Amino acid sequence: MLFRSLDDLAGPEAAVVGRLFYLALKPSLFGATVEAMDAQGMLRSDPLRAEAWRRVVVEKPFGTDLATSQWLNLTLRRHLREDQIYRIDHYLGKETVQNILAFRFENAIFEPIWNRQTIESVEISVCEELGMEQGRGAYYDTAGALRDMMANHLMQLLCLVAMEPPGSLDAEAVRDEKVQVLKSLLPFESPEQVWRDVVRGQYVARPTEEERGYLQEPGVDPRSLTETYVAVRARIHNWRWAGVPFLLRTGHRKSTRLNSSHT
Repeated sequence: MLFRSLDDLAGPEAAVVGRLFYLALKPSLFGATVEAMDAQGMLRSDPLRAEAWRRVVVEKPFGTDLATSQWLNLTLRRHLREDQIYRIDHYLGKETVQNILAFRFENAIFEPIWNRQTIESVEISVCEELGMEQGRGAYYDTAGALRDMMANHLMQLLCLVAMEPPGSLDAEAVRDEKVQVLKSLLPFESPEQVWRDVVRGQYVARPTEEERGYLQEPGVDPRSLTETYVAVRARIHNWRWAGVPFLLRTGHRKSTRLNSSHT
């Protein structure tokens, strides 16, 4: 029924109209939705008509851990070609973030000194004054700062700051250089190193400002251990950044909103 309705909207040219399906859904529904769409023929394109493309956009969080992200990839690939899948991070749409590549690689002043010889450390902070307004508590308590921000937005910023110059600004060339950064990240080798290089916490009530603490927010388990703040000291093992710590932090209810990177 939905498939026929889409054809009706497109009119007589329905067979040659490109369609982009943006899955604004709970992540747990991504796989089942794509499976149902394929069963209804909504993802089939005419190979002889390039303009009749079909693509699906999937936003973060892309799974909750390695196993679920691998399962989601396998599910999507059963019903879609790789070039039909857009895994996106909406943070990359911010103007400041988009300007990082131009700031680095088209700037004759900064690019020659953008390395361990002249940079002592790099700090990337994405902090918010807001708490769990607009009923976000129930969702956030299943995610936390690590999954909600660190594993996607801050990792993207880290890659843009640390990556080598791509051969071109094509999507695949930029992606390949980002992957090299992630492969060069040094893993935490012991619990002691985690204690030394990672900080987690929750915001508490500020009675003078009549602000609730995280555990008092609607939808949050009063015994929750979910972090609303996390800071990580990361290290990249390559010729450009060896010995330079990358300090990543994100959190809610910070007294000053921070959304920047400093070198």
